[in-house]
Amino acid sequence: MPLKPLSALILLIFSAFSAAHAEQVFRRGNIGEPDSLDPHMTTSGYAGNIIFDMFVGLTTLDPDINIIPGAAESWTVSPDGKTYTFKMRSGAVWSDGHPVTAGDFEYAFRRTLDPATASVAAPLLYMIEDARAVNTGQKPLEALGVTAVDDTTFVVKLNNPTPYFLELIAHRCFPVPRWAIEAHGREWTRPENIVVNGAFKLTEWLPQNRVTVARNPSFYDAENVKLDQVQTFITEDQGSAFKRYRADELDMIANFPPSQLDWIRENLPQDLRMTQNLGLFYYTFNTSRPPFDDVRIRNALAMTIDRDLITERIMRGGELPAYSIVPPGARKGYEPPAPEWAAWPKDRRIAKAKELMAAAGYGPVNPLTFTFMYNADDIQKRAALAAAQAWKAIGVNAELLSTDLNNLNATLRNGEYQAARYQWFSEYSDPTSFLYLLESDSVGDNHSKYNNPEYDAVMAKVYGELDLDKRRELMREAEAIVLRNAPITPINFYVSKRLIKPYIKGIHNNPRGINLSRWVSVEK
Repeated sequence: MPLKPLSALILLIFSAFSAAHAEQVFRRGNIGEPDSLDPHMTTSGYAGNIIFDMFVGLTTLDPDINIIPGAAESWTVSPDGKTYTFKMRSGAVWSDGHPVTAGDFEYAFRRTLDPATASVAAPLLYMIEDARAVNTGQKPLEALGVTAVDDTTFVVKLNNPTPYFLELIAHRCFPVPRWAIEAHGREWTRPENIVVNGAFKLTEWLPQNRVTVARNPSFYDAENVKLDQVQTFITEDQGSAFKRYRADELDMIANFPPSQLDWIRENLPQDLRMTQNLGLFYYTFNTSRPPFDDVRIRNALAMTIDRDLITERIMRGGELPAYSIVPPGARKGYEPPAPEWAAWPKDRRIAKAKELMAAAGYGPVNPLTFTFMYNADDIQKRAALAAAQAWKAIGVNAELLSTDLNNLNATLRNGEYQAARYQWFSEYSDPTSFLYLLESDSVGDNHSKYNNPEYDAVMAKVYGELDLDKRRELMREAEAIVLRNAPITPINFYVSKRLIKPYIKGIHNNPRGINLSRWVSVEK
């Protein structure tokens, strides 16, 4: 008889111990298959969600996306705002035990800007001294304004003061292991070869299924990382993702069918997270080829789209119709311009669009027909159908072609398309993060192939202007130029719509929708 209470006590203690040491696994949905896990070879957010967990830049982000020390424990900025001196974090090591040094960052910055690397992110770093000349092959790598003074001191020189530089390098120019790249080439990111300096290390990559990372015990802050594993599932189809979330197969999904929003508000209010996002949903036209080398056609299509219908009946999440490139709130004090026709009634827009099409040589006898690409998603399909229906009112036929997100990405970059949908999320809190998309040398992300010397000249002035009021006016001037030329047409500004299980802690709402897994825990 006395043994029974003792056995029960032992069982209770064992259960409590097991619960306290249960493996914490975070299962999240991702809108697309990563196009690369090499930090220097992608700018896509669906790859970044995983890369951010595996690598740490000189700076990094806290749960509220504030800049905090990363691989550098401190830094100083010269009085003229053009020289940054970083002190490397003492004792930080790679997952294979190599020390993390200033030399790793000198290699990373040079590799990103090396024309042989063909990094799509390179133009984002043209504020660095001689970066443009290096990236275009006019100067050697050694000319780039980055220097590892010794193992613990790293210096970056900029062409002009750049107020968002520390924010940008929190997720650009991540360090990469030179020795692993030299040993394995492009296969260095395979689970058996990869070396990381972040909170998690890649253990599994099943294409079109799942990417798994496990806690990296060598990470400098590993003792404060709660998760043992993060499983990222490819959930490009919103309906499927929602079903898996309801079946408790996923702890978080980045989006869900808008048709389910009312049901979610009633039945899962504690799971719903909605935040206005610094993101732009837009349609892009290939301006390097007929017919979209004609500004009249681009403007006609832009002014015909019913943005209110798309946001209110298709998106249904409080998205704002977009008539500018830059979202509201990108930087305090900046008011984006809008095209003149934005205030016109629908009938007037359609009449003007028909007039433009006729001037370009198209009409009932000679209708314009083109192919419009979008990623295979129910929402994008419905939005594309709405746009195509609107274009019919001016005698234009759009042949819709769906594809997966990675193929769309690659097709836009190589310019083998006529018109397509895409999206862009802020790289940093400044209008230039969006205006960058239309610069002629933004080769990785200027999908419209827009090349306007006037626009480039104004943007060059933006980057060199120190007076904040003058800088704002120059950015408005630049944005007004692209709105007149319409190489891309804004559709709406995004709202982040996520479902997160209540037991998932550490994910804070923020306008950029970035949440590092090092801050997350599972508390069932």
